[in-house]
Amino acid sequence: MKKFGRNRKLKEGLTLIELTVVILIIGSLMGILYAGFKNFGSGNDSQAKLKVQNDSRILEIKLREYFDKFSKYPTEEQGLRALIERPDDEEVAADYEPLIRDKSVLKDPWGTPYQLKYDENNTYQILTLGADKKEGGEGRNKDFNILDSEDYPTALK
Repeated sequence: MKKFGRNRKLKEGLTLIELTVVILIIGSLMGILYAGFKNFGSGNDSQAKLKVQNDSRILEIKLREYFDKFSKYPTEEQGLRALIERPDDEEVAADYEPLIRDKSVLKDPWGTPYQLKYDENNTYQILTLGADKKEGGEGRNKDFNILDSEDYPTALK
C-alpha cells in the first residue's frame, strides 16, 4: 500500500534556509578562530608577562647560586652570560660549570638579551628594553627591571 502526503519521498539536498544556516555557522567559527589566533606568535602581552615573570624567578635564583658559589655577583661587563659560560675572572674557579643550560632564559620576550645592572646601592637589577628593543620608551616599549613587578609596563601588569 502506498502512502500519500508529506512522507512520499524524501527530497535530496539542502533547502536554501538550511544552506544559509550552515554558512552562518561556518562563518562564525572562522571569525572566532581568527580572533583567537590573530595575535598568536606575535608576543602578545599575556605571553610576554608569563615569560618575564618566569625568567625573573629563574635568573634571581641563579644569581644567588652564583653568589653562593663565588662569593660575589657577576659584574655588569660579564652580565648574565656569566651564568652560562665561565667569565674571564681569576676569582671564578677553574672548575666552573654553567648554572643555566637554557639560553632562552637570558632573552626577553622580544628576543633581546636582558641586561645586568647595579643601582647606586649596589643592588642588582635585570633590565629589558621592552618591545621596541631600544632604550627609553613608554607603554610596552618601556625599559623596566624584571625583578620589580611594580616597574612593569601597564600592559604586562
